[in-house]
Amino acid sequence: MLQDVKIIRSNRKTLAVAVDLFGQVTVRAPKSCGEARIFAFLKDKESWIVSRQAKAQGLIERLPSENLDGFTFLLLGRNCTVKLTDEKRVAFDAEKYIVYAPRANAKTALVKWLKDNAKRILTEVTACTAERMGVTYRSVAITSAKTRWGSCTGDNAIRYTFRLIYAPKEVLEYVVVHELAHVLQKNHSKAFWAVVEKYCPAWKSQRKWLKDNAILIKIL
Repeated sequence: MLQDVKIIRSNRKTLAVAVDLFGQVTVRAPKSCGEARIFAFLKDKESWIVSRQAKAQGLIERLPSENLDGFTFLLLGRNCTVKLTDEKRVAFDAEKYIVYAPRANAKTALVKWLKDNAKRILTEVTACTAERMGVTYRSVAITSAKTRWGSCTGDNAIRYTFRLIYAPKEVLEYVVVHELAHVLQKNHSKAFWAVVEKYCPAWKSQRKWLKDNAILIKIL
């Protein structure tokens, strides 16, 4: 088991284990901790590790292969299927939730379509939410970030990764509230979370969805 485990030793006093979104097991251990103790610790945590790795494998299977034909992804929290065609533009069947993408440049065309729709939806939601919260912001931009869902700069420019369009509408709205709350509080203090709580009472469950589905930020 140890050859597949990443061990990080530091000045800490206790052992801790984590399993990332790709199933990698990482153990954080005291500098003086021997492998025998670490192995015993992992043995004790084996059932938990196996369950986490099984979940990670299920998430990995949601990542696309090179051939996008038949690939299913979340679009505003609902399963959407990609079908390749000989047409030159992307088309969307809103009833069947099918995206028809051109065979010749499927990924490029699909990403552009997702970005355009993310821009439209997030611009509208941000404007409405800002009015409700009584705040102003400088601009809204859509990025291809794979490390964060959204951000707010020091001069109140709001940025979202286009991949936020995968999330259910209520989760997307939480991210908008979160970033606009930074217009008022440039930190994650109690005052900041009080603002979030006021305008998104279910923020904890929405944030949990983002954490549980974090691998989606790696799609496309």
